[in-house]
Amino acid sequence: MSELRINNITDRAGSSGPIIAGVSTVTSTSHMVMPSGPTEMRGGRGRGIVAGGDNPTYLSSMEFVEIATTGNSTDFGDMSEAKRNQCGASSSTRGVILGGQISPGNYATKPIEYTIISSGGGSNDFGDLTTDHVDGAGVTSEIRGFICGGLNYQNIMEFVNIATTGDATDFGDLAEPGRQLNAGCESPTRGIILGGYNGAPHPSPSSASSTIQFFTFASQGNTTKFGELTQSARNVIAVSDQTRGVRMGGYAEPAGAFTDTIDFITMASEGNATDFGNCLAAVLNGAPAQNRTRGLMMGGAAPADTNVIQFITIQSTGNATEFGDLLAVRASVPAGLCDINASNSG
Repeated sequence: MSELRINNITDRAGSSGPIIAGVSTVTSTSHMVMPSGPTEMRGGRGRGIVAGGDNPTYLSSMEFVEIATTGNSTDFGDMSEAKRNQCGASSSTRGVILGGQISPGNYATKPIEYTIISSGGGSNDFGDLTTDHVDGAGVTSEIRGFICGGLNYQNIMEFVNIATTGDATDFGDLAEPGRQLNAGCESPTRGIILGGYNGAPHPSPSSASSTIQFFTFASQGNTTKFGELTQSARNVIAVSDQTRGVRMGGYAEPAGAFTDTIDFITMASEGNATDFGNCLAAVLNGAPAQNRTRGLMMGGAAPADTNVIQFITIQSTGNATEFGDLLAVRASVPAGLCDINASNSG
């Protein structure tokens, strides 16, 4: 006997579905749950946000793009103060902006701010880091946001619980100490730290590093060496989907020049990076954003400061493509946030 399904029933003419009148009941093993709760709690729409930076004055403004499309950015609101050299981390609903520099006379700060990514209302006070941080790497799990390394070649890693407000907690240390201007990305289980600037206690002069390190979200502790980038580079950014991490641009040494190199790793296995392609131009200090398909670099210095947004398809290899333009030129490490990360359920 054939199974009778409501979507197989038509009228006599075969041109429309049935009209049901009166009281009807349905017995089914399937069900549908309608969304509930405030819009900002649903998350995961694929929005990328850039916050702060300089051009050359320090910026408090924030902008956003819809990552699945192409086009220019839209105003999002403002941070509580103008700052640069901060990093970002985000869940599917909230973004946190960690540390940064608020003026030339106050080089590193502890404040943390947060924003509701689905809104357009800027950011609010969250709490403080345990130490002053600038130029650190941001890493995200759905629960926690991390800042790794930073000013004066710190090896400190701290985290916050993104859904709450409050001060940061120590997580562990970088295995290769003395690191700033590095980049962070993530798989569902691991945080990855790529490249950066080596300083004390390493011999002078300071230099860029090719080292890739990782840590496991579920266990608090220090990083472990993962492998090497294709070149030693600092002032880099990184994006990721659930399997692949990609480094974009930076300043390469010993060549001593801006670089347009893009390389990638498979995050579940340790090993060295592989060539991916090239950025639109040699560029450093942009802001990253991603969904499960695309990675974006927003703004940066190339070597002149820029408002260009460019993107890659993470699971392919090849060169970056122009996405659009930011409203403002942004350099000196603006923060990047997004509501779909490799580690969250968006």
